[in-house]
Amino acid sequence: MKEVFDFKNQISSVVNSRFSTEELSFGSLRNGLFKAYKKCEGKKIEIVTAEKEFKKQGQFVVQTLKSFGAEVTVLTVEDKSVSVSAIKSALSLDVGVCFAVGDSNLLSVVRYASSLYNIPCYAVLTSPLMEDLLSEKACVVSDGTFEFFTADKFEKVFIDEDFILKSKSENFAEAYASSASKLTALIDYKMGCFLSGTAISEELFTAVQKAVSIALSYPLYENGKSAILASQVILACINALSGEFAGLGAQGVKLALGVYASEAKGCKKSIMAFEKTLKLYHMFFTNDFSTLLSAPDYLSEVETLSSDFKKDSESFYSNLKIPSEKRRRLILLLLEKTADSFIAETSAILKAFGKIKKAYSSLIGVAGDGNISYKQIKNSVVASPYLTDKTTVYTIMRDLGVLACAN
Repeated sequence: MKEVFDFKNQISSVVNSRFSTEELSFGSLRNGLFKAYKKCEGKKIEIVTAEKEFKKQGQFVVQTLKSFGAEVTVLTVEDKSVSVSAIKSALSLDVGVCFAVGDSNLLSVVRYASSLYNIPCYAVLTSPLMEDLLSEKACVVSDGTFEFFTADKFEKVFIDEDFILKSKSENFAEAYASSASKLTALIDYKMGCFLSGTAISEELFTAVQKAVSIALSYPLYENGKSAILASQVILACINALSGEFAGLGAQGVKLALGVYASEAKGCKKSIMAFEKTLKLYHMFFTNDFSTLLSAPDYLSEVETLSSDFKKDSESFYSNLKIPSEKRRRLILLLLEKTADSFIAETSAILKAFGKIKKAYSSLIGVAGDGNISYKQIKNSVVASPYLTDKTTVYTIMRDLGVLACAN
């Protein structure tokens, strides 16, 4: 018989005093809602939820708050209409507090929109993917593009394990793949520290490793989906404390796939971004690219990205730091000294990837996860280094001309 995953203790083993956050509220959603109601008693409440979530989960929040005596209005939005402009224009300005019920993207949109009107916002999470939910900047994905906005913190984010476990298996597959892909982010983190001459935070590094390990262990438990959720909670706490891992590893590729493969399932984007990033990183470390293969055409790439992402070119140029010839030589010297270590790391992950993919597939089941074309992947890989101001392996591959030649 499989072991039962201890949700609270596994989280607390990593989320100690350094990584804890007051925004998270664990346990019974009803109890959490009652405490929130008492804090904002007498204020008009607006509940914002996706139309598809209302009957399954949103209705519970509405009925619970009403049972306490709260004055409640409800704003439901279609999944494809989850945008800042739509919610901003629909929010009732006479409300005293807002409750958002939905996945991480909807919560982020409502968080930002409510911030514009100085309306306190509570969040009821219905899906396990939440690693960026508590970050300083809210990532808002809509209309085939994305934007980062500085927003007020949530008053509380309610994490009711039983409530979230009702989410679709494909949502857990996405969260699982996203957690697992942090193995490539750890490579980027080390590379960035080496190049900047800063010390690796062993505490931060170990915490991310632990979060990944918890997610990968999900097939061992009777309630394995709880392990995936716990992993995401830990990553959310880490990202709330530190922005060190934002944009690293496969994350940029997944974000770009949201533009180039907007109709693909989120789980497919997560696992594909992880697989391609892992294989390209391994290819890079196992080959000698000391001779420049092809000069990068930054101008042409930025013009294409500006058009594809519907953004001003300055947002991409601001992340672009073209290395000098001296800097390029230093990078090549560092690669020569560290290649064996990174090869051992990517080889170990590649060896484990078959099991990771099999565990991912078991979450998807017979429904499948759809397809993403070669062109969509290639475009996303090229875009990835322009989506962060950090130095990643993709950044180095671009600046050495490797990405222009890689298939």
